[in-house]
Amino acid sequence: MKKIHFLLCLVAMSIMLVAAATHPGWKAHRTPKKSSGCGYTIIELGIGVDCNGDTVKLVKSRGFQRLAS
Repeated sequence: MKKIHFLLCLVAMSIMLVAAATHPGWKAHRTPKKSSGCGYTIIELGIGVDCNGDTVKLVKSRGFQRLAS
């Protein structure tokens, strides 16, 4: 009786694992969030280029660089 119970549990567990592996999940339905700005690319310390190709000044803030106001 224990062997039958063990085999049934083993079969049920393998079916659940196969079903979980083939299910697309919730991540497949997510869409990327649209950003309002394009940001900038850092060229060197204190200088960056924005999405229009313009050079912008950057200042160091908490270990990162941000646009100078």
